[in-house]
Amino acid sequence: MTQSPFVQTDAAEVRLPRPPGVIRRAFAAHPRAVDIGIVVSYLFGCLLMSLLDIANSGLIGFFEGEERQLPGYLVGPALIFSTLRVLLVAAALLFRRRFPLLGLVVVGLAQLGEHQAQGIATAVALYFMIYAVPVHRGVRAGWLGFGIAVVTNAVATFLPTSFTAGGPINLFAAESADVATNISATVMNGLWMLAILMLGINLGNRRRYVEAIIDRAHQLARERDQLAQLAVAEERSRIAREMHDIVAHSVSVMITLSEGAARAAATAPDAATDAMRRSAETGRTALAEMRRLLGALQSPEDGGAELAPQPGVTDIPQLVQSFRDAGLNVGLELAGGDLGDRGQELAVYRIVQEALTNVLRYAGPEASATVIVRASTDGTLVEVRDSGRVPGATGPLSGVGSGRGLAGLAERVRVFGGHIESGRIVDGPGWRVRATFPVHAATQGGAERAERDRHPKLGEGSE
Repeated sequence: MTQSPFVQTDAAEVRLPRPPGVIRRAFAAHPRAVDIGIVVSYLFGCLLMSLLDIANSGLIGFFEGEERQLPGYLVGPALIFSTLRVLLVAAALLFRRRFPLLGLVVVGLAQLGEHQAQGIATAVALYFMIYAVPVHRGVRAGWLGFGIAVVTNAVATFLPTSFTAGGPINLFAAESADVATNISATVMNGLWMLAILMLGINLGNRRRYVEAIIDRAHQLARERDQLAQLAVAEERSRIAREMHDIVAHSVSVMITLSEGAARAAATAPDAATDAMRRSAETGRTALAEMRRLLGALQSPEDGGAELAPQPGVTDIPQLVQSFRDAGLNVGLELAGGDLGDRGQELAVYRIVQEALTNVLRYAGPEASATVIVRASTDGTLVEVRDSGRVPGATGPLSGVGSGRGLAGLAERVRVFGGHIESGRIVDGPGWRVRATFPVHAATQGGAERAERDRHPKLGEGSE
């Protein structure tokens, strides 16, 4: 059973306007009841037409009259044929939504043979089938069905369909009718069929158009929900990366400072006190960053988040100094100016932070590292390499790494179209993290303007 386009399939998915018309909504909501009603009406019409024939000439006279006489052995088969024809037409009307073209062929062939007054009911059924084909199958099928209906109607008009004592006669035309009369009847029937076909094509196209609009509305609603889910997942992943970077860096520095303070408590109490003070300061800084990050998840009515700029390239020296305070020997090389994109600067800052955290965690506080950040018109290079573990140094920190640090860095770099690689240094001890970023549009424009300012003649020549 075909579902009407006006039936709202999922109210939670998309809210559609209520279709107009009480009767139209009732028909759309109960298509099977409409089909059964049409079949019952057709059967009732056939019964009325049969009673009309009996009232006019009587059942015996209908088949055995002098004017239209059938042989006695054909009376029973004629009744059976008439009953089967009515049942076939009723079945075609009942299943016209699923098999409209086949049903039209059945009803067209059912026009042949003795009808009398029942021919009116069969003609009305043919009109219903002509309407159903373009509505439920399409325009091309509608024109094909129209051609079939016209041909079968013409054959039924000109073909002899009954018998007399002298031979067969055409019951659709009187004895005085000529060929022109039959042609006129065929043309008039064709015009009626054409009008019904046009109505079916119009309503069928409108129904398919409404179905396409409703399907598009549901599709947009699903895409909206999917985009919302993707945005939530992306935001969750971003928060997880930020939390990892904050916690991993701060906890690693705090553990290193605490262990150093514990070892120096007896021999150098002043140094131990300073280490604990730095550890507490690192913890307070990490706690403030976590509060700001979690505050971004709150609604403005709940107080919102504390506003603070994200760290960038200019904050890398301070970051390196915090690792130096933890015992690392870190060399820093900064070349170039503003990258032109705060998001890219944050990614650079997090790469340096994660790489130095891994050095402190796995190579130990006695190791040395080098940080290189170069920004040019060709792009930005970030490289952090260490010299490996110092012989006799304490083992790596355990229980701190989550295995998500390098994966998070790869995601950050991928957002900006860059490339990152990490691994052991081939020509020496230690580990290296190297990332490259393409130049940002704002940075590239600023560099070109600076180059033209330094060489104005080159700029004029290019014009």
